[in-house]
Amino acid sequence: MRRACTALQAIAVAIAIFATTLALAAPASSPPTPQAQSDPRALASAALERMARATFGELGAAELRFVRHAPYRELAWSSPSSDLDNPVNDPSKGASWGKERTIRADLVRWILTDPVASKYVHPSGIGIAGARITGTLDLSYATVTLPLTLLDCAVADGLELSFAHLDSIDLRRSWTGQIDAEQALVHGDVLLRLGHYDDVNFYRAEIDGDLDCSSGHFVGDQPLSMVEATLKGDALFHQGFATGGLVDFRLAKVAQSLSFNRARFTGTGVNGLNAERAIVAGAIYWVAIALTPHTMLDLGNVHAGSLWDDAASWPAAGNLDLTGFVYGNISGGPADAESRLDWIHRQERSDWAQPQPYRQLAQILRQNGAEEGATRVEVARENAATEYGGMRLSDRIWRTALRVTIGYGYRPLRAVWWIIIFVTLGTALFGWGYRARLITPTEESAYESFCTTGEPPSHYPPFSSFVYSLENFLPVVDLHQGTYWRPNPRHRRAGDKPAADAETLRESLPARILRWYLWLHILAGWTITPLLFAGLAGMLRSG
Repeated sequence: MRRACTALQAIAVAIAIFATTLALAAPASSPPTPQAQSDPRALASAALERMARATFGELGAAELRFVRHAPYRELAWSSPSSDLDNPVNDPSKGASWGKERTIRADLVRWILTDPVASKYVHPSGIGIAGARITGTLDLSYATVTLPLTLLDCAVADGLELSFAHLDSIDLRRSWTGQIDAEQALVHGDVLLRLGHYDDVNFYRAEIDGDLDCSSGHFVGDQPLSMVEATLKGDALFHQGFATGGLVDFRLAKVAQSLSFNRARFTGTGVNGLNAERAIVAGAIYWVAIALTPHTMLDLGNVHAGSLWDDAASWPAAGNLDLTGFVYGNISGGPADAESRLDWIHRQERSDWAQPQPYRQLAQILRQNGAEEGATRVEVARENAATEYGGMRLSDRIWRTALRVTIGYGYRPLRAVWWIIIFVTLGTALFGWGYRARLITPTEESAYESFCTTGEPPSHYPPFSSFVYSLENFLPVVDLHQGTYWRPNPRHRRAGDKPAADAETLRESLPARILRWYLWLHILAGWTITPLLFAGLAGMLRSG
């Protein structure tokens, strides 16, 4: 029994000596391990190195640092300096970095996905800085429970993350090739900040955290695709985010905000944001945007909690689509009807007749207490339908009449001014006609007296130009003027000699014109007065 105990003690001592030897043999850049035999991280580091050597053979200097740092909560710097601003850490020059700064992508994949190796990695995940990753980092279809951080790294061959289950991805300040994360599931954030990225594809992916692309430069032909993706946090494109292409959020679902603030669009091709049919629970921000003549903003059929923008960031005419855009409020930016009508008219002219953008804007203005602004928008909607809606000539004439008389029913009291104008004009013309004896009594006996004396009989209703104008203008109103007095082109005073036909026609022309005006006066009354009451009742509004 005593011999067995002695043997066990000898084995324990040998293991401790071996671990201590490994710790002392580690280069100065590795984490300090003063008591390797009692530090589980040091033991894990040694075990992980042995496994890596057995799998991949000889390891380069950067690979050794990476493997040895994996059990620790710190970055494994492959460069001579850990200063982010030091030129030696510029990943745009990654192609020139030698073997001492090179890590194989297969080694990174192995340490993240191998069921035994990954157990030795610190729960904060792996962190590589200032390294050149050779080969495609292929994590497709893999389940990775550890965060991945590549800071100031050059990953020229990109990342393949399709159908992977990942914890979080941090590629800040890195230069990468294409990143394909189709239908990937990321349980944390995706950080593509301050770096330089080729095509990035998150088609139908799910991201449980934020997508932060602030200050990133996206240089691919299809720089960022989030088509049908689900994002439970914010989508942030801030502080100099730049691309020469189209950010594609079609059919995406964003649980927080979709925010472009101080973003920059460049190049001569089509660029901007296509968010057609996306659902954004929070706000859409489009603020302080640097535009080109080809920058587009497609918000067609988008549903958003609110909108915050500024007029200087609106795309050029023809590059905006608001058809079907539903938003809960205008949180910031122009909120007056005049400015927002200019915003709507940044759409293609063929879309001006679409009623939904006007109705949506009017609803927002009305809920914010700007009733007059809402009315202006509704009238503008009707004007656009009249002018650009492809209507028949007869319909356009009728709608033009509605526009000038009662503002399509939204300004019914405008008709009162037309009534005042017609009644006043009629009062002046009919008064002149009476004094010129162009308006005469309609009864024969009264007419004979009028021809003889220039005045009707005393019992006959006297003529009032105002009452006469008012009665003939207002439908179904009888003030006993129109029945007893009419313009008479055939009237000749007593003692006047018969005139030649041409002279008779010339003399009767003023009375004829006055009679024609009377017909117009009556017709205008029968048109404008019913429109006034219909407008007051809201019967002519198209809603």
